Amino acid sequence: MTAFAIFMMLLTIYLTIRLWLSQQQMTDLAQQLKERPPKSNQRLTVFLRDRSVVELCNEINRCIDAGQNAVLQSEEAQRQLKYTISCVSHDIRTPLAGADGYMQLLEKTSDPAKQLNYCRIIRQKLKDLEHLLDELFLYTQLTGGTLQLSCSQVQLFPVVCDTLAGFYEAFVKQGFEPCVSFSDEAVRVFADAGQLRRVLGNLISNALSYGDGAPVIRQEKNRLSVSNKVKDPQSIRPGQMFERFYRDDTSRRGPHAGLGLSIARELIEQMGGNIRAQLTGDMLEITIEFSRAEAHS
Repeated sequence: MTAFAIFMMLLTIYLTIRLWLSQQQMTDLAQQLKERPPKSNQRLTVFLRDRSVVELCNEINRCIDAGQNAVLQSEEAQRQLKYTISCVSHDIRTPLAGADGYMQLLEKTSDPAKQLNYCRIIRQKLKDLEHLLDELFLYTQLTGGTLQLSCSQVQLFPVVCDTLAGFYEAFVKQGFEPCVSFSDEAVRVFADAGQLRRVLGNLISNALSYGDGAPVIRQEKNRLSVSNKVKDPQSIRPGQMFERFYRDDTSRRGPHAGLGLSIARELIEQMGGNIRAQLTGDMLEITIEFSRAEAHS
């Protein structure tokens, strides 16, 4: 037998063994996939250290990881949806129940003065409900990426003054006089003017609802802070204040869905800025750092 014939015979034997091992490896991979629990993070293994087989195994494992992440994200989305529905239904039910209660009182009384008072309260409850629905709709737009912002160079000082003017009656009612301090009244920031008013309005509303004194609004360069004393500093958790449905009062009283600060964060971040909260003693300070207008000119 010639050397060539011996070589060909050995090559044939080698290739036959390789083919058999490859078939066994494919069968083993298929069996591992078949026996793998649906929600398991168990990864596939190979005994044949062939480059193509190892690459195939790695790709399958990457697909398994991607599938597992998709399952986890889906479960988290379902959990968040249930939480959202629970919070929303509670917040919507409150003004509806109040309006229904006063409607029953209205139906039972013939006193004109009481009728007028009950009608006033019912209208306020319906306004509270409208405010809740507006907040929920806006938050859905923000998180769903469907809200289009129109950002430009905005002079900050007039926007702050205009927003404060809208809360004039609330300040008078509580006996507060806000303090406004600007180092540069001509400073411009990159923002959507209309949505910036909403952000500032949410911060001022938060200060009036939970504060224990007049808010102080300060501007320094491209930063704006709103600070005020709080009634119960022990209940304030600055790291969680911008989470959706966060309320520092567990009873969730008032015409708010707990979305005001979360909406403020979403809007500021979409404008290219950032917002943070800091509690020092009984003083809560919320600071917005805007994207400078010059960077977008």
